[in-house]
Amino acid sequence: MRDQFQPPPMDFTSFRRENVVLILMNLGVMLGLMGLHLIFRPVLGVISAGSALALSARFLMQLGELAILARPPIQLERRGIEAYAAVTVLTHIFFASILSHLSPGQESHYVVLLVIPVIAAAFWFRLTGLIATVAVVSGLTVFQVWVPVGILPQGRLVEYFEATTVALIFVLVAIVVRLLAQQLWDREDSLKISLSRLADTREQLMKEERLAAIGKLSFAIAHEIRNPVAMIACSATAANRPEASKETRVECLGIIAQESRRLERLAGDFLSYARQRPLEIRCVPLATTLGAACGLARQRAEEAGLDLAIDQVDETSGELDPFQIQQALLNLLMNAIEATPSGGYIRMGGNAERDRLRLWVENSGSALPPDIVARLGEPFLTTKPLGTGLGLAITRSIARAHGGDLVLEDNRQGHVRMALDLPSSRPGEIL
Repeated sequence: MRDQFQPPPMDFTSFRRENVVLILMNLGVMLGLMGLHLIFRPVLGVISAGSALALSARFLMQLGELAILARPPIQLERRGIEAYAAVTVLTHIFFASILSHLSPGQESHYVVLLVIPVIAAAFWFRLTGLIATVAVVSGLTVFQVWVPVGILPQGRLVEYFEATTVALIFVLVAIVVRLLAQQLWDREDSLKISLSRLADTREQLMKEERLAAIGKLSFAIAHEIRNPVAMIACSATAANRPEASKETRVECLGIIAQESRRLERLAGDFLSYARQRPLEIRCVPLATTLGAACGLARQRAEEAGLDLAIDQVDETSGELDPFQIQQALLNLLMNAIEATPSGGYIRMGGNAERDRLRLWVENSGSALPPDIVARLGEPFLTTKPLGTGLGLAITRSIARAHGGDLVLEDNRQGHVRMALDLPSSRPGEIL
């Protein structure tokens, strides 16, 4: 359990986002200060060469860091992030102090830049680090007055009072930002807990749905098994009759073999649906997953006189179970092959959109009728004479186990596309 007075462990994505905001804020404050300096130049005078050089150097550093963070080449671990945060805060303090020192007296308004490291420390540092940061910036604020003034003269008390007031403002900013950050962290913790519970509830509902479906399947499979068993029994009886001819026996044995294969396929599909294996999540390129499924189905497509190819695929990877997703794609391919007339085409593809992955199979067959579309993915729903009706049910079950679903993207005559809509990361994982 996280200490309520300490920030949560930083991940690089959150740190990068917060640092980009701070850099933009720092650039905006520097631009604002320079603009004010130009407006009040008759009072403040021309900006010194040292200040101009320091501002230019800081601008270039911040723009360079912004460019790096926009497309980070690396992913830092926790210790690296903490070191990066410390260096960032110290650099902010250093340049703010340099600018304040180079613009003494009434031009020391650049001390306001010290508010940036205070805000950063309130978000990134532990309580001791935040206190140390506030103490340093407050001390530097008073020190900027102490150096030119020296021992307290009566006429310069106002400058000490102003410096102390600015230091108190830094303390107030640290307290307010820390309280707001604390509320944000508490909400993030609550959100993580809610998402975890939601994922557990979803998994439980999926199990209950699967058990309910298996109960219905028990009745349905008994009905499905009865016909082949009856055919096998009748054929065996006919073949065993003494007066049966050789041709009759050969025909009966063929029926027995055909119905036995049908029973075997039905039992295999039923076990695949009812006994869902645990996911073995790995980071797999989409092209590899699509290519494996396409290779397995290519010979069957060629025998059916169909053109099978991978049409489009993003150069990206997904967190998924490659074996199960390959099985799901193969089921879609087999359905497409059986639904497409000879001379047609089947295309496969995959793409990433935000935090979602789409793996699709498209064919040039006939559009699915509305009654089939409304029940798509239900067990034993099939339009094929020898089909078990479990292929799409298994595919949908695999997609939902990954936190996604099976969707019918397009359903037009000569253009039917089905897709696996999947999250790019594991269900319940917070990026």
